[in-house]
Amino acid sequence: MSEVLRYVKGQDPDRDAWLTNFFTENHLAYETFPDMVASPEQLKFIVHLEDEQIYYPCSDELFSAIIEKRADTVLTSAYIGIWTRLEKLVHEVIVDPFKQRYLLSLLTIKYNHDTSHKVQLPGRIEKRLLGIFTTISEIDRPLAVERERENKRVAAFLQSETFEKAYNSPEGLEITETTTLTDIDLQLHLLRLRRLLLLSSVRPIWRQDTPPDGDYIRKVMNTPLETPEWQWLCNWVQDVIAGRRRPCILWVGGRSGEIVFDLAILRILMKIGIKVILAVKQDFYYHRVSFVDILEDPTLDDLFEDSDIVSDSKISKNQLLRYLDSDNRLLVISDGTREPFNPLLTSVTYARAFKEADLVVYRNPGGRENIFNHFQFTRDLISIIPGDDGAIDIMLKLHHPNAVRFSRAALRRKAEALIDMVEAEKAQGKTIIFYSAIVGSIPGQLKTAKEVLNVFVEHLRGSLHDVVIINPGEHFIEGMDADDIMYMWEIFQRSGYIDIWRFQSVDDIVKSFELMGKKVPPEWTGKDATYSTGCTKEMEIAMQIQKLYPEMQLIGPPYEKFQRRKEYGVGKLYDRTLAGSE
Repeated sequence: MSEVLRYVKGQDPDRDAWLTNFFTENHLAYETFPDMVASPEQLKFIVHLEDEQIYYPCSDELFSAIIEKRADTVLTSAYIGIWTRLEKLVHEVIVDPFKQRYLLSLLTIKYNHDTSHKVQLPGRIEKRLLGIFTTISEIDRPLAVERERENKRVAAFLQSETFEKAYNSPEGLEITETTTLTDIDLQLHLLRLRRLLLLSSVRPIWRQDTPPDGDYIRKVMNTPLETPEWQWLCNWVQDVIAGRRRPCILWVGGRSGEIVFDLAILRILMKIGIKVILAVKQDFYYHRVSFVDILEDPTLDDLFEDSDIVSDSKISKNQLLRYLDSDNRLLVISDGTREPFNPLLTSVTYARAFKEADLVVYRNPGGRENIFNHFQFTRDLISIIPGDDGAIDIMLKLHHPNAVRFSRAALRRKAEALIDMVEAEKAQGKTIIFYSAIVGSIPGQLKTAKEVLNVFVEHLRGSLHDVVIINPGEHFIEGMDADDIMYMWEIFQRSGYIDIWRFQSVDDIVKSFELMGKKVPPEWTGKDATYSTGCTKEMEIAMQIQKLYPEMQLIGPPYEKFQRRKEYGVGKLYDRTLAGSE
């Protein structure tokens, strides 16, 4: 492993400064661009990082070259590729000679400026130049006519007799005297899946008005796939059909034409009980399918008619789970980017979808160098892209073995175990108190917050008779983030077994420090549960529960004081807008 892959800050100030420059110049520093870049907690939904690892969205070789200031050759080659694509796009889309020359001149100025220091990643430069192009040209969907035509051709092909005859052919089924109906069912699903994946690589189907003849289509459809990666996917699907898993897939869509095949594949997966989330690009990126294409392309609009299309880029965990728990409908989201693959810039919705998925299928050829660098992800990821016509290229990257995952079922079981416990205690005449307090709402004070919480709860237990006090801090498991915690506790909180819901007050905190023999430090002065965004969410739940169970008593700061915090940071326990003011 190279030195850069073990990069440790604090050893070389000049090198650290160049590293900081790399992230700021590429607009990838969360501290500098908190509204654009994923927080470290959100990034960890996707990438498994340990020991202050520094994540970079490029190949290991490119990152090493940039940090060591020897990236001229590799970057210049990549930059030229960007300009070639961009120049072709301008000539294809802009008809007016004056506007065409103006755009090329402007893009040349920006291109020369951005590429001069040999520190900006190709994907970041291309994203900015494409943004300038679409803004100045005032064309929301460049190449829309061509892309719509490609989708229409594939949709027509999938309705054709040529396709139906080859697709439904029993050729390839292996049936012997010992073959069971279950075996045949598995073979059918895998055969259909393989045939559609292979056909999705046949570019003439969407690039030509007349698709290839039936003999060629049958030959492609029945091409064997014998790679270890394909066998891994077959085993995964077999586990689903056998009932050994009830998974969710995040399917990252590819380009126009292919997306229609993708949808046919997803329908198969949904039929065997897999929940599916389809992610597409947020904005125009050449022939990659974007969110607006789903809404405005007539062919796609029809094909996605019965899907749930979510435009909210910051959907909550509970909202996402409600979609997944509803009828088995395809859920369509945007990844929030205009780049092939960059976890630092994906939307909150995409990050949460990645976290909830059991498997991520990546259909975009771009970004493979980012996916298959040395970083590992929190979920298994399989990349399936077209090779030559009639062939597919599959690569597999298994999740990091230490990646922690709390499934919905596991979180629910934990909540239900607590419910069973308090139900038994309540039956013996004990009063159930739930205590909501600051845990992670003050950055850098997590250890102190837990101590304050635990000391005060023990004080209450020693002062009150026949009570059971639920202290959330005592049920925390390492690796849980705010999404997991809020989901688990809401199940318990809505059970109706809470007699008294107490929210931490200023007096509670003062008492805690008094019991510890300490003065209240400045960062804790005047703080109470209203400072916590998590407690704010819990107060809203408490108000709803009190309407159902009027006998439940609320103790603590008044409801009005909780209105300052509305959303906890993604994967963290404090309000991101307040963290920056500390």
